Amino acid sequence: MDTENLVKKLNKIELLVSECLEILTSNKSGGQNTPTLKKTVMDNSKNTGDYILWIVNKIKNCPESEKIDSQILAKNAIPGRILLPYYICYKYFSEQGLTSGDIEKITSELSVRIKTPNVSNYITNSLWKFLDGDSSRVKGKPVTYKLNRKGATFFESLLNQK
Repeated sequence: MDTENLVKKLNKIELLVSECLEILTSNKSGGQNTPTLKKTVMDNSKNTGDYILWIVNKIKNCPESEKIDSQILAKNAIPGRILLPYYICYKYFSEQGLTSGDIEKITSELSVRIKTPNVSNYITNSLWKFLDGDSSRVKGKPVTYKLNRKGATFFESLLNQK
C-alpha cells in the first residue's frame, strides 16, 4: 500500500472516531447517563492525555478555527486563551469538564502555553462568572470546570470582535 492511500485511510478513521466521540458525548436520550469523554478515555486507554489531543484537534479543525486563530491565539489576551478549551468542550463535548492543569496542557499543544498557577489565578479573579465548578476550590485539590451559558456568549463575542 502506498503512502498516499494510507494517509487517506487514516484520515477517514480519524473522521469516524471524531464523529463517534461527538455522538457519545452529546447523546442524552433514553434517560441513561452518558459517560464523559474524559472517563471513556481513561477506561479505554492507558494514556489519559488522549482527550486533550482530541480537544486540540477539534480546535484546529472546527468551523471557527480561522476566527480562533486570528481573534484568540494571535492576540495576547489570556482570558480568551483560557476560555477557548472550555468553549470547545461546551460546543462539541458537552459532558467534558476541564481542570486548570488540562488548560495548561491544551494551551501548550497550541503553542500559547499558560501555566497552571496562572490559569487558576485568572479563574479565581475574573473568569469565575463564566465557569461552573464541580466542587469548591481548595488548595491542592483540582476542580473540574465547565463553561456556562454566560461564558459561551462572552467567548462568542470575543470571536466576533473586529
